[in-house]
Amino acid sequence: MKRILLTTVSIVLSALPAVAQTDRVVALVVSVGAGAARADAMQAQLQAMGVETLRAGDPNNAELRSILKRFADEASDARASFIYADVPAVAFQGRQYVLPEGSRLGRATDLFTQGIPVQAFARSTAQAEQGGAVVMTVSAPPSRGIPSGLVPVTGAPDPVAGSSPIVVAPVANADPLVRAVAEAGRAEVVELGAMLGQMATGRGVSVSALPATPAYLRRPATAPAPLSDAVPVVTVRADVPETLEELEILEQSLSRSAKRAIQRSLRDLTFYKGLVDGIFGPQTRQAIIAYQQIRSETPTGVLSRRQLLDLKS
Repeated sequence: MKRILLTTVSIVLSALPAVAQTDRVVALVVSVGAGAARADAMQAQLQAMGVETLRAGDPNNAELRSILKRFADEASDARASFIYADVPAVAFQGRQYVLPEGSRLGRATDLFTQGIPVQAFARSTAQAEQGGAVVMTVSAPPSRGIPSGLVPVTGAPDPVAGSSPIVVAPVANADPLVRAVAEAGRAEVVELGAMLGQMATGRGVSVSALPATPAYLRRPATAPAPLSDAVPVVTVRADVPETLEELEILEQSLSRSAKRAIQRSLRDLTFYKGLVDGIFGPQTRQAIIAYQQIRSETPTGVLSRRQLLDLKS
């Protein structure tokens, strides 16, 4: 079927160069426990700035580690990065740890396998070209208590070389963090250090350090690379019917840079709000469905050849 499809409809998938992503700004928004609404509000404010966001709600240990690894990869391909975490956190022997969903701490050393160091978040954001920051709203551990030797996190850790600044606020004083992002988002240029400084004025809020050099979550837009340089060349034959299976094969043949171009085009049309990462996950599918619905076409979640051409133009 694949050989027949490629021969019959004359699909030419070019060898695509990597598209420059130096103006990307990416964010990870994580919540564990009762902070989902705050995290959703933070995500909405970041998206309003044009920031690509990845949302994780109540991830367990393995899921959060995987998400952090993926985010670090995305940050390394971005101009700036940002993490907001609304999570329970504890400190042990001078180090701070986030407790993912389902953490069970029978003794303090269980943190090494069930907690995730706060510095892992800060190292992820530091991968971006201009760096980034981690903003945490910390809640107390579960009411069943914590083993001897662990204490709740109450302030930002000391700065560490190779890591981004960390802002820590208790749950009771979390709202000013969201307001600071909302206020910053009204400006044409959003400089990360200035925004963190505004957060630090809140009661009970502490900052490990401010960025040593400017990092911009938003700056005046630069002209994007032409989409024609990044999407595949597709020849449409009106006399050849399209099946979902054929279109899925076509999609599988797309390079990652081509998929990124599609996501960027859907984002420019306001259908897509996620990371421009070349991975067609649930957010991309929903964006494609919304795009198809606005065209009054069958909402399959898989682009037709005509839709590909229209996104390219």
